[in-house]
Amino acid sequence: MSDIQLGDDRTEQRPQAQTPGRSFAYADSEATENRDEEQVKADNELAERLARVIEDANKRVVPLTKMIRQNIEHFFDQKEEDRNEDELIKAVKPLIEQSEKILYEANGSIKGADPDSRLSNRAQRHADDHKATPEEQRLAAALKVLIEEVGGTIDWAKNKINSLTKAKNELGPLLDALGQPLTQIVGGVGLLLAGVLNLVGKLLSGLGLDGLLTGLLGATGLKGIAKSLGLGKYFNYS
Repeated sequence: MSDIQLGDDRTEQRPQAQTPGRSFAYADSEATENRDEEQVKADNELAERLARVIEDANKRVVPLTKMIRQNIEHFFDQKEEDRNEDELIKAVKPLIEQSEKILYEANGSIKGADPDSRLSNRAQRHADDHKATPEEQRLAAALKVLIEEVGGTIDWAKNKINSLTKAKNELGPLLDALGQPLTQIVGGVGLLLAGVLNLVGKLLSGLGLDGLLTGLLGATGLKGIAKSLGLGKYFNYS
């Protein structure tokens, strides 16, 4: 496998993540605005901070997920007798590890975006109690890209290597580990700005990918979060 690509998150010449901007066609909430001007301003500032964090993570992690897919596809494009699982593992393992590091850094920044403990104060605010602002829509779009690219790649890669005993044993646990910070990011954003997950769900649903978010919310602890935020009805959580 001479043309297997190895990644480095310090590389400058990478394709940019295609994070939708504010011109994206968003699905707005039908609810009326129940927040006062000060609350709206605070929420907008928080949403913009979180959007920048996730957009930065997307720019760094999306090229890595694409390389993960390319390496696995290249492996299966070869004749069976030419396939080398050791080389596949050697190529893909550092890409997964770099991706995990980036997501944990992003999750740390998200936690740091709540200096006034607004997370606990807002945990009971329902997802559909106000109309989404452009800042919240921008955040939803960035989170949608992260879930689509990282969550989608995890599911795709695990399915592809399922028949490869060695690669499955070596890379499977790493792919599971990569899902942990993604789950934490989704949960953290949901607690800080509840309505954003509703928007993300609608964006992913339009692509037939809402199952990715449903799976993340179904992870340990997040199903309860979804219910407490009034999101259960959107994801079939009774």
